[in-house]
Amino acid sequence: MWRFYERRVRRIVPALAAMLAATTITGWAILTPEDFHQFSKALIAASVFAANLQFARGTDYFESAEGLQPLIHTWTLGVEEQFYLMFPLLLMGASRWRKDAMLVLVTLLGLASFALALWLAPRWPVAAFYLLPTRMWELMLGAACALLPKAPRKNGWLATTGLCLILAGLWLIGPETPAPGPLFLLPTLGTALIILFAQSGTGVARLLGWRLLVLLGMISFGTYLWHQPVLFFLHYVWFGPLPMIVTVAGIFAALALGTASWRWLEEPVRRRRALARPARLVLACSAALIVPLAAGGAGYLTVLLPRSGAEAQRLAGLRPPNASAQVIVQDRRPLSFVLYGDSHAAQYFDAATARFGTGALLSNPGCLSAGAVSNRLSGDPEGAACRGLAARLTELVAERQVRTVIWAQRWERMLYADGSDAPLGTTFGKGGTHLVQAMAGLADTLPPQTRVIIVGNSPTAWAAGPLLEHGWLRCRAWRNVDCPDSYPAARAEGREVSAMLSAFAARDPRFTYVDAQAPLCPDGRCLLRQHGQLNYWDGSHMTTPAAARVMATIGSELLRP
Repeated sequence: MWRFYERRVRRIVPALAAMLAATTITGWAILTPEDFHQFSKALIAASVFAANLQFARGTDYFESAEGLQPLIHTWTLGVEEQFYLMFPLLLMGASRWRKDAMLVLVTLLGLASFALALWLAPRWPVAAFYLLPTRMWELMLGAACALLPKAPRKNGWLATTGLCLILAGLWLIGPETPAPGPLFLLPTLGTALIILFAQSGTGVARLLGWRLLVLLGMISFGTYLWHQPVLFFLHYVWFGPLPMIVTVAGIFAALALGTASWRWLEEPVRRRRALARPARLVLACSAALIVPLAAGGAGYLTVLLPRSGAEAQRLAGLRPPNASAQVIVQDRRPLSFVLYGDSHAAQYFDAATARFGTGALLSNPGCLSAGAVSNRLSGDPEGAACRGLAARLTELVAERQVRTVIWAQRWERMLYADGSDAPLGTTFGKGGTHLVQAMAGLADTLPPQTRVIIVGNSPTAWAAGPLLEHGWLRCRAWRNVDCPDSYPAARAEGREVSAMLSAFAARDPRFTYVDAQAPLCPDGRCLLRQHGQLNYWDGSHMTTPAAARVMATIGSELLRP
């Protein structure tokens, strides 16, 4: 068994470690701090063959999928290595029980894995795609090919059928195909038929024995490792569709790197021309994986920032410390305010604390909860937590005798009545009436004399257009465009709903309206950079300096002692 594991190490680790090292350097050179932070998580997972576990978790509210993309293909190595750890032990146990039990065990496990995949794919598609239990059946099919009796198998018709099944899979499987699903049987069963029946002398054997295909097969592992980071980084630095000539150049670069990997890393180590002694192999491969693992840990902890980090720090464009926080409540201390809403409330917490003293944060990302209405459907996994946020606010304000609530969030939402999936309309349309009625009702549940300060919708960087979808720093990474520093205030997000909220606050003395647009959009232009600092650290959320400008418009007299 140790010889088996040694062969796996020789086959996989040297080529993988070289790719991880080069990808780390390239990622450090061109990624934004936010994307490098996410890349670092993928780097840690890939270094310990757990990328599939990382990606199966999905992405949280603030994650940029771009940062995970350079190494997303390493999920297959995670499945493979986890299989290699488990499968030999199963075979040893089966063979000690009965020598002929291995094929039965493989067949039963394969069928169970396939059944689990079919059941889980529509219910939890991300887990079904990435995790070993639902992908093991494909590996078990290969194991069954090895365990079948070695009878004469030359059969040109079955081999041709196998090739046709593979081609059918290439034709029929697309982005919308349940994965893994029944159609995945086409390429897998087709491959099994070729392995079993495409013996020398068949037409399929002659076709697949074509020298160019053989050479492609020889460099396939290295090409697999390199193609994703090469093509990703080309896309990362180019806004819009990648020119065909650049795409073709990227494909050839991946093939060239795959060839170099095969010639100078894979073959020398596999053929024991390098690292012949197992001890040296283990030492070298461990060191080669520890380096990207350490770099990933440093990047995740923000000890290591990418090259763009210096500019981000100078522009105050890094994610604020509490940007991802949801609930912050200091025990046994008087609270000057409760900041309530979604992540657009959390963006103000540090600035509000600096201006008004100790406060509390009560938020839920992407959630608008006004008691009688919310933006979450009843079947939404996050629905209950969102809809219950209003009751938590009422409880906290009464318990801690807080006199001021600062209500801030992204106000443009579709609304639903509490406990119903019937849409009430958007907040900037016919749902606006339901929103202000619900806000008044929520204020009724608060102690008398509680003041609610409504902070209008942030202008956001999104409103500047596709270039600023992920913020100004991300725009700077593109090499073929110039990034704007401002955009017309008439395009600011949430202008209609903010005007409605302002009018509502003017009618109800319990509410005060604060315009978030005013300090960030002077002279008819919404600024992305202001006084030498960025106003947004991503496409939507404010930096600490921008949040401080908005909080400065709230008069201290509004926060009653």
